Amino acid sequence: MAFPEKLLSFFQDRFGNLPDEKKQRIVLVFTAGIVVVLVLSVVLSLRSPDKEEPPAEAARLDSRIVIPLDDIFLPDEPDFIPGVLLGRDKRSAWTEQDAEEYWLDPLRYGEEQWREKIEMAVDDFLERVP
Repeated sequence: MAFPEKLLSFFQDRFGNLPDEKKQRIVLVFTAGIVVVLVLSVVLSLRSPDKEEPPAEAARLDSRIVIPLDDIFLPDEPDFIPGVLLGRDKRSAWTEQDAEEYWLDPLRYGEEQWREKIEMAVDDFLERVP
C-alpha cells in the first residue's frame, strides 16, 4: 500500500464516522490555520528591517570613483615581433630570386660548422631510406 493510500485510510478511519457538521468544522479550522500561517509569513517577510548604520569602510567608499583604464586593462604589447607571412602564391617553378625572400642560407656568412651538420643529417637520412 502506497503512502497516499495509507494516509487516506487513516483519515477515513478517524473522521469517517463523524457527522457532517463536525467534518465541516474540522476542514474550516484546518483551512483557517493554513491561511493564518501564510498571512503571517507574508507579513514577516514584508516587514522592513531596522535602519542600520553602514560600516565605516562602506561609508568611505564612493561609487562615483572612476578607475583609470590602465588599472583595468593590460597595456598593448610592444610591436617588435616581425610580421608573419600567412600565405604565398603557388608556383610551379622557383627561381633563385623568388626563393631568396624566404630562404636564409646558413652557409652565406662562412659558417662551415653548419655545412658539416647538414651534410651529416642528410647522409644519415639517406642511409636509413630503403
